[in-house]
Amino acid sequence: MLNRTLLLRAALLLAAAPALFRASWHQPRFVLPPKSGNESAVFFQNEFLPATATAFVHGPSLAELPNGDLIAAWYGGSDETRRDVWIYSSIRDRTGRWSTPQKVEDGRNTEDAIEVGIKSVGNPVLFADDRGVTLFYVAIPFGGWSTGTICMTTSRDGVRWSRPRRLAASPFLNLGVLVRGRPLPYADGTLAVPMYFQLGRKGSGVLHVTRDGDVLDESRLEDSRPLIQPWMIPISADRAIALLRWSSQMPGCVRMVAMSRGGVEWSSVFGTPLVHRDSAIAGESLNDGSLLVAYNNTAWDRRDLSISRTPDAGWHWSKPHPIERDTTPDWNVRREYSYPYFYRSRDGLIHLLYSWRRSRIRHLIFNDAWAISR
Repeated sequence: MLNRTLLLRAALLLAAAPALFRASWHQPRFVLPPKSGNESAVFFQNEFLPATATAFVHGPSLAELPNGDLIAAWYGGSDETRRDVWIYSSIRDRTGRWSTPQKVEDGRNTEDAIEVGIKSVGNPVLFADDRGVTLFYVAIPFGGWSTGTICMTTSRDGVRWSRPRRLAASPFLNLGVLVRGRPLPYADGTLAVPMYFQLGRKGSGVLHVTRDGDVLDESRLEDSRPLIQPWMIPISADRAIALLRWSSQMPGCVRMVAMSRGGVEWSSVFGTPLVHRDSAIAGESLNDGSLLVAYNNTAWDRRDLSISRTPDAGWHWSKPHPIERDTTPDWNVRREYSYPYFYRSRDGLIHLLYSWRRSRIRHLIFNDAWAISR
């Protein structure tokens, strides 16, 4: 009897070992982004990225190369989820000059690489460090966004790209998992890649990924509401705040959730006074400890792109400051300003990219003093 009890305890311990190992091992720590100095002079600059010969562009992303150049990526074609869509990139050198946009990936090239039929591509997100550039993107096999699968390609210089590979991010035929939010680096060299899903039901999560694209782990937000496209803002080595898009036909508000243990654990979701309806959001931490959020400040469309600041992680907010506000009564033009993307470069400046009427990508550059003064 005693031997049987000991054997049973040993079996239970062995069965629990993987979970215990996982709990003790997978506690990654964020690498915090650079901060600017405490300058008082306001700096602000704006420009457009080079145009492409496409009727439509959308979904910009930005990262900084090891030499200090910036690389941007976006997608364009006749419209989203179409077969003629390409992911484009352009490099901004330290004189402020952007290179001619180059085609990086499309559905046909991705299809050949991963041996799965691909209809279209979109939602590129960039990460760069001294090892090179990683570009994650969504490949759509059929239908719309809900069937998407995550792919990636890498480059040493932002010009020559590797053959794409597919991430094993979903147990359901590896479909229905998408990216949009900025990847964050962990201290061990791996990445936190915000992801979302909308096949069957909508939700959010984080993938723990190696630089080679192997998925080590994932965590998901346990919430039944339509909350997608998490945008993570690290506030310490093991804690972050995530902004969540309210994805419904009815108006809602930007949601927030606190994350701990490097994004492994999620707290309860709470609301904000930032009204919007099914549009992308982005955020950045400032040197005074406040958080800056860019979102479409309207309950019905995307004609108002505003920023608002919270000094206390979501309890109080500044009056929204419009970046774009279009009241032109012209419904024949896609007068939309959307999909903001924040990035802080190593010189401490904040970059905000967004889709401008889905025909150009606009780029704002400013410092903390400008953001705090709004």
